[in-house]
Amino acid sequence: MTEFHRLERSHRALGNARLAGVAVGLVGIWWVGANAPAHTWIAVLALAAGLLYTSSAFSRAETAMQTAALAALFYRSFVNGEPRTRGEEGNARALGAHGDHPFAFDVDVLQPDGLFERLNLATTREGMRELARFLTEPAGAAEMRRRQAAVKELKPCVDLREQLFVEGSRHSRHIRTDEMLRWGSQSAPHVPLWIPATLVTLSALVASAFVALALRPFVLTYSFLGASLLCETVFWCAVRNRVRVPSLEAPRLHVDFGKLGKLLRIAKDLEFDSPSLRELRAGGLSASQALQGLFRILSWYEARHNQIVALFGPLVAFETQVALAVERWRIRHGPQLREWIGAVATLEAYSSLGTFAYENPTYVFPDLSDDGPRLHATGLAHPLLRDEAVPNDVALDSGEPILVVSGANMAGKSTLLRTIGTNVSLAYSGAPVRATAMTMSGLAVIASVRVTDSLQRGESRFSAELRRIQAMLESVQAGRPTLVLIDELFGGTNSYDRYTGALALTDFLLASDAALGVLSTHDRNVTRWVEENTGQVRNVHFRDTLKGGRMSFDYRLRNGPATHGNAVELMRLAGIPFRGSRLASRA
Repeated sequence: MTEFHRLERSHRALGNARLAGVAVGLVGIWWVGANAPAHTWIAVLALAAGLLYTSSAFSRAETAMQTAALAALFYRSFVNGEPRTRGEEGNARALGAHGDHPFAFDVDVLQPDGLFERLNLATTREGMRELARFLTEPAGAAEMRRRQAAVKELKPCVDLREQLFVEGSRHSRHIRTDEMLRWGSQSAPHVPLWIPATLVTLSALVASAFVALALRPFVLTYSFLGASLLCETVFWCAVRNRVRVPSLEAPRLHVDFGKLGKLLRIAKDLEFDSPSLRELRAGGLSASQALQGLFRILSWYEARHNQIVALFGPLVAFETQVALAVERWRIRHGPQLREWIGAVATLEAYSSLGTFAYENPTYVFPDLSDDGPRLHATGLAHPLLRDEAVPNDVALDSGEPILVVSGANMAGKSTLLRTIGTNVSLAYSGAPVRATAMTMSGLAVIASVRVTDSLQRGESRFSAELRRIQAMLESVQAGRPTLVLIDELFGGTNSYDRYTGALALTDFLLASDAALGVLSTHDRNVTRWVEENTGQVRNVHFRDTLKGGRMSFDYRLRNGPATHGNAVELMRLAGIPFRGSRLASRA
């Protein structure tokens, strides 16, 4: 920010100097007019030249100041650990995501202030969607390896990532690629080449007639001008229904096309080693010149609102001719627009992940196994927590596919499930995970951690949980390697049904060779059943300590079931009075 403040002071000083220069120049013109009237025009030209020069310098200073401000935003997350897109269009609604996603809203991926917002550096809306797709769609080991290679290659490219972010964020935070694609896919009648050629010829005649009239205002030149205007008007009335530019409903869309062209120009000369990035370059990263051409044409189209253009433009069919130029570009390049935008979107997604890898040098890229299902992690911690995160070890494979997690309220059960899910999401994308070591196979995550009732759908929490569990069963039955994460297993029903359902679900998962599961529960009947049937299911727990009226937790995962809860003690601390021998003995 020091550089930004320096540029801001320079920008302010230059603006004040321009005002002072204009004042001095006007006084100078007055003095020359009074003392040497013949040279007044020279003084006027000198002032105009000075204004043009200082305007250019002022514009450069303004651009430099904006660049410094955007660069400061780029590094803000690294310095402060803050999301770069909080409260902006990078949220789940802008991505078209919804609460029924199998895990994205349960394990802090698309939640507000979640993993997506922490990672996102994309300036195109398609780039945001691509990053969200990387994080939320299960990928096999081969695809994750490809993504890892791209992320590793972009990890040290700080200048490239900063440049992509700064150029894409100028003037507005997001490039409206959805509006671009909508415009590019619109249909319009084909205009034969003789129509624009004739318009250009007639416009040239009108312009020539005006010049001739200015040089020699005779009856012949007036007649020439009138005839030219009449021919142009008659021709335009005859063809106007065949000349229609696709609707540009989004204001200043030409600015977005210009920014997209700059992103492509930045990337077109880069040499990549990883297959994914080489494919991007071959897939359209050399299209910047065409997009810059469209930017210029659309800038002219936007200029139709200028007062001078509005006054003189109709004399040369300005708007029609520019509209025809826009249409010719759209017919020629419109089908390629999706490919170009897709290339930039993928590069932005990888750039966001590369930044995350660079900013977290202690995180590790997981080893990816073609055999599974398997998830082994040591020192696993939640990537959104700061230094206070407590790492734990998790081991799931075909020999021991299920962990039953018990423990007191607030001890860390839900956080463990969300930690596992969030790190698996990072592995999908090719990013490093917060662990000292991690090995996993391709797994489809389905989580029931934040399911709630819905008044609008007339659905209870238990019904919502059953819907999510049904999705888990279908995934496992289809033979898809699946990681099941369930918090407070069947917590929305009575203890008998909860126990019966937990045993049935566990038996189903054990009968499959494609399922891994981490299930948390408060039910001691469930943990007791696991103890009595040791084998493929293992009890683990979190411990709490009550001392001096204060509850404390160390968030360390330990083997075995929890032996006590803390709900009654928490109720006591909340001031609920437990009186009478019956309640006291139960407490």
